[in-house]
Amino acid sequence: MGEPEKSSRETGVRSSGPASKGRPILKWALVALPLGYLWFRLIDNLRLEWSSNPQYSYGLVVPLLVMGLLLRRWLHGASQNKVAANPWPAILLGGTLAFLYLPTRLIEAATPEWRPIQWLLAFEAVGLTLYAIYLAGGKGRLRQFAFPVAFFLVAVPWPTLLEAPVIQGLSRMNAALVVVVMSFLNVPAIQHGNVIEVSTGLVGINDACSGIRSLQSSLMISLFLGEFYLFNWRRRILLVPIGFALAMLLNLCRASLLTWIAANKGVAAIAEYHDEAGLTILLVCTALLWGAALLLNRRNVPMGVGRPMSPDHSEPSAADNNGRLRLNRLGLVLIVWLVAVESGVELWYRIRESHLKTVPDWSVKFPVENTTFKPLPLTEDEHELLRFDDGQKGQWQEPDGTFWQAFYFDWKPGRIAGYLAKRHTPDICMTASGLKMLSGPDLIILDVNQVQLPMRHYVFDSSDGQLQVYQCHWEAGMGQDSYTADESARFNLIRGAWAGRGNQGQKVLEIIVAGCNDPQVARPALMRELNKLIQVKK
Repeated sequence: MGEPEKSSRETGVRSSGPASKGRPILKWALVALPLGYLWFRLIDNLRLEWSSNPQYSYGLVVPLLVMGLLLRRWLHGASQNKVAANPWPAILLGGTLAFLYLPTRLIEAATPEWRPIQWLLAFEAVGLTLYAIYLAGGKGRLRQFAFPVAFFLVAVPWPTLLEAPVIQGLSRMNAALVVVVMSFLNVPAIQHGNVIEVSTGLVGINDACSGIRSLQSSLMISLFLGEFYLFNWRRRILLVPIGFALAMLLNLCRASLLTWIAANKGVAAIAEYHDEAGLTILLVCTALLWGAALLLNRRNVPMGVGRPMSPDHSEPSAADNNGRLRLNRLGLVLIVWLVAVESGVELWYRIRESHLKTVPDWSVKFPVENTTFKPLPLTEDEHELLRFDDGQKGQWQEPDGTFWQAFYFDWKPGRIAGYLAKRHTPDICMTASGLKMLSGPDLIILDVNQVQLPMRHYVFDSSDGQLQVYQCHWEAGMGQDSYTADESARFNLIRGAWAGRGNQGQKVLEIIVAGCNDPQVARPALMRELNKLIQVKK
């Protein structure tokens, strides 16, 4: 008789049947569902910023880059370091992140555009993903995949407290350098804040670009290349200032070119070259950064060759089983918790919104019968940035010598309405044009034709005297006690969560009054104009 056939376990060869092949997938199946939902919520929140704010449009490709970096790290491989016997610090951190999703989601439903909430949502998604990786493979796997997962944070908009001074400072510096370049080209140019005045008109930062957009995208490219080439931390850090210098230099060239075109062909001619110049700058910046990364890459190993992951043909160890058990528990806990949070948030806002008051709808009718009235065209940039459903802009003069300019934008009910309506405020937009804000915002509630208008009053100093600026951001269903002077005030978050999700429809009316330096005189004049402008819909 022949020798009896030995089992695969005795020969040391593991069967490659379907059960063993599917084990790595099954290990992640239960936890992938709640983590996938967290990433969906994060990306769904940020896509509004990515698609409507050119400054962060590069965010649309960041999820794809993250997946590419994860794949590269997987192919490169790493030594496994299984979970320690006492993982309580990691469990405490993971539990804290999961619990924070409740207040984060509650506030995010009402004010999705508030950037600290976007960062909290990002930290929760990234942190819980890294915690799951730690449970699955220990510190070794965590070190392997930490950077690719955390790389997603480059697509989250900077907090306004950080972004605003950086943008204003670099924009003014860019404008000042453009004026210097124009002087070498014998082109008369004067700087007004972030605006450059040439003989044919004013070149705004949206026309000549401030360089900030390329600064942020260059940061993303620098970090991506450092991870793609698996640089050490010194080379990664070195790529960042290189990218910054390239971004500012290339945008100086772009802004100078567009300003020169405006001076010679008129400001309207900028539109013919603006997008092409921007795309060219981005491609050139990327190419130069990639070249810098190649120079820094002194490894002799060809790209794509590393220490690939080899399939584990051994029987699952006790650490593997413990890791799988922890992942399953984490997945079950997260699923139950996320269902409870989403159900609670939806119930909360349904109850709160059922108590919203029915208020009269209104629109603005400009004084076309005034012989001095002049309608102003809405630019393509305004349409692209604000995406309003209805918009008007005009200027006129009153017999008392005051000069009036008004902007009116209307958004239909929907989630994006509140996000876009709150994007631009006078303290940001008008100071960027070189005006100095003397006071504001001061909140006044005006009752005009049975409509309560929350008007925020600002005073700016210009070369022709003071400007009285009144901006009304009106939300359907909001009562008088629902408004605060500063829309970025922290109380506004509590107000939003208490009042509703702010997606019932929104309007913005901004009025600028010149020729009246006394706010006490300007307010009665404002009431007279509003009574003529505001038309209540039947």
